[in-house]
Amino acid sequence: MDRNYVMTEPKDLVRIELKNAGFDIDNIKIPKRVFLLADDIYDAMLERECGTYKYPLGGKLYVFNDNPDIGFVKGKMCSPGIAIQAEDLIAGGVKELIHVGLAGGLQPNINIGEVIVTDGAYNDTAVARLYGFNHDFIETSKTLTDELECLLNNSLVEVKRGKHWTTDAGYRETWGQVLDYRSKGALCVEMEGVGLFTIAKYRQCKSSAIYIVTDILNENGWSLGWNGNEINKSIGKIIDMIIGSIKI
Repeated sequence: MDRNYVMTEPKDLVRIELKNAGFDIDNIKIPKRVFLLADDIYDAMLERECGTYKYPLGGKLYVFNDNPDIGFVKGKMCSPGIAIQAEDLIAGGVKELIHVGLAGGLQPNINIGEVIVTDGAYNDTAVARLYGFNHDFIETSKTLTDELECLLNNSLVEVKRGKHWTTDAGYRETWGQVLDYRSKGALCVEMEGVGLFTIAKYRQCKSSAIYIVTDILNENGWSLGWNGNEINKSIGKIIDMIIGSIKI
């Protein structure tokens, strides 16, 4: 057998999983755009009761009541986790993936609760290499990122746009790395971006991400921000933007 032969294609498994749940993948309407929401953001979205659980695809895939072309799911943690989730969602027919996650701020001018729209991530993971992307930087889809920035601005959400850093090991962020990625212009650090952007590139799907800064890495160490209200305010604003966008 060819050593380069891939034993299993995502669509094969997705077809079986949906069939076992009573769905025919060729005869169901999967949303074109799906938001992958970090835990707290996902929980806050559920509280709005604006979507209905439809399919066991990439987790529990909800479809917005006002627009069946857009859905949301709880995003998996870390690059390998979100990469597998992205594979499943794309195999099911999703064309655009948007991660809304939480991140640590790196630059001196980044504050708790700040919203960041990313043009891509510096790659400090294994996933990209395994898919043949031996790059230091993995880009998002420019057209989708432009749209997200516009939607946020129209919703009066202040944003910073730029690059960030994705690492597989959250507790191995050294001060040397912080200085290095800060010098490269990285606004924040998180653990999923490269996994998502890599699969999207490999499968020719659009992808981008929005991050809320929940902690700060600087000369004074690691400062958590969950004691204040800024994070929850930003979560609420982004959810408002998403719900507003589905009616456009």
